[in-house]
Amino acid sequence: MTWDGFYAGYMSGLNGQGFAMFVFANGVIVGSDPLGVEFDGTYTTLQDGSLKGDLKVKIPAGGVVIQGATAGPSGMTYHVPLAFAADVFAFDFLKIETPLGPVNLRMKKLREWGDSQ
Repeated sequence: MTWDGFYAGYMSGLNGQGFAMFVFANGVIVGSDPLGVEFDGTYTTLQDGSLKGDLKVKIPAGGVVIQGATAGPSGMTYHVPLAFAADVFAFDFLKIETPLGPVNLRMKKLREWGDSQ
């Protein structure tokens, strides 16, 4: 399995729901959501096809996130360790623990990286 591609992420937390678009390519993850939250990180594909990585989440000034936290006047940044099983798409959602509280995530791969269709 290759993780490289374009993804939609559907998320829910204690304070609401949201979505984001992500690109996974050559060990790098980037993404954004409609409220201006930015995602930037790295990942490694393990021999069994699973993924391990680290994602930096940058919330803009005054932003309110689905976990219920509000960023201050200079915004907020935190890191989330990632661990996805190779069969992650077989599940309705997975729970991700963040410093601000849990997030339920449903990932949908939209297209392989480099796919020209």
